Amino acid sequence: MNNKMPCQFTVTRGPLVWVVALLYLTAGCATPWEKSALLKDTSPNLDRIQGPTQRSLTNLFKKKQEEEDKVADDSLKPIKGTPQYLAATELFKEKKYQEAEKAFKKVAKEFKKSEIREDALFMQGEAAWEQEHYAVAHDAYAVLLKDFPSTRHMIVVSERLFKIGRLWLDFPEVATLEEIKQVNFEDPTKALPSEEPPKVPQKKPIFYPNFRNKKEPLFDTAGNGVAALSAVWMNDPTGPLADDAMMLVASYHARRANYVEADRYFQMLRETFPNSPHVQNAFVLGSHVKLMSYQGPAYESRTLQEAQFLKESTLRLYPNLNEADRLRDELARIEDAKALVIWTEIEFYLRKKLKRSAAVYCHQLIGQYPKSQYAEKAKAKLVELGPEYESGAIFLTSIEKKKTNPWDRMVEYVAPSTPKKKKHSNTSSTQSGKSKASSNSNDGTDKPTDPSDDKEYDGQTDETETPRNVDPETPTKSRRLWPFGLPPRKLPEDADSGTK
Repeated sequence: MNNKMPCQFTVTRGPLVWVVALLYLTAGCATPWEKSALLKDTSPNLDRIQGPTQRSLTNLFKKKQEEEDKVADDSLKPIKGTPQYLAATELFKEKKYQEAEKAFKKVAKEFKKSEIREDALFMQGEAAWEQEHYAVAHDAYAVLLKDFPSTRHMIVVSERLFKIGRLWLDFPEVATLEEIKQVNFEDPTKALPSEEPPKVPQKKPIFYPNFRNKKEPLFDTAGNGVAALSAVWMNDPTGPLADDAMMLVASYHARRANYVEADRYFQMLRETFPNSPHVQNAFVLGSHVKLMSYQGPAYESRTLQEAQFLKESTLRLYPNLNEADRLRDELARIEDAKALVIWTEIEFYLRKKLKRSAAVYCHQLIGQYPKSQYAEKAKAKLVELGPEYESGAIFLTSIEKKKTNPWDRMVEYVAPSTPKKKKHSNTSSTQSGKSKASSNSNDGTDKPTDPSDDKEYDGQTDETETPRNVDPETPTKSRRLWPFGLPPRKLPEDADSGTK
């Protein structure tokens, strides 16, 4: 029975047993269709084999394609913050500017990394502009230009800032030559009054706050006006209002007598906008404020030379100017002012009693400015100095330079004197002197003995005796007194520095 049970089990399973048996018999043998597939192509196929570089490029292109597909899908989605922005826009259209300003400000603050921030900042400034809150509008425009320097709202923002700047500076037009103070060539530190006093409003203190007028900032209205106009040409230098804004800033400084700043802005206008209609005024007013910035003959004459060059250039470029006669008269006065600078140098060297240097500048003044009034003074001064200075013969002689040591001026020489020697005692000192001489002769050196060593002093001193703390071996003529007391006594050469 036991031997027949496996046979009975396989028979009862039916076809499943035959399938298992067939697989068991065919295990490890190739089927007919496998043989045909193996024998079909005998050469190896390398089409699907890839190296490391090819696999990297394939993965890169695949990743890039996936990103492009994702961007294409996201391009149809609205920008973040669009619903809030549209709600604020509806408030603006309904002329609810205060509510719209708060809504746009909230959108710009909440969605800082979204593209909607640019439009939100601009509309925040527009809402404040409609309420005539120009300080708030200026701040919003400033943030917009900082975060988006090439914003698409640049034209409107430049117009707004230009109007705000003119309003805060409280003058509408460019300055004229008659409004600026005149040069006082007699005393350049005190300018002459202008022909037509400018209508400049009283300047408020910077620290005085503004709590009432919402059209102006809290502090420094004029300074913020200059900043608003400066932002026009700094952010939109090729715009139609850039040269106008720079000209207004230069005019503001000229009216306020800030001649150095006015000169700087006029020069910037001439160099940056050579085709501007304000260039002619920039030359005329620039040459005037350049001359006004001159501080007098005590300073360097470079400012005078620059003003002279600028006025000459103005006459060459615009010969038919209404101010041509005035410019020519100022050029003649500049020559006298330059001669006065040299005459100031002459007076300086005369006070220092340096006749030779004063004569050099006298001849320079006569040679460079012979028609000036100071040339006659220089000639008279040369005659007063002497014929050798007038003819220039003094310049052919060499200058003996006195070599003075500052240390020699601090100390004094002691008058040369011969010290008196004291009386010596009996043979004890003589014997001691002989013993010293014998000891010196026995050490192998030929040092001469000092005769003063074998003599003893009796305690009596003389007025001409050399001080004890002065080295007796030093010659008398070279002995000097120490400026801060007597110098320390010099130790003997054979003394042990380590012993006390």
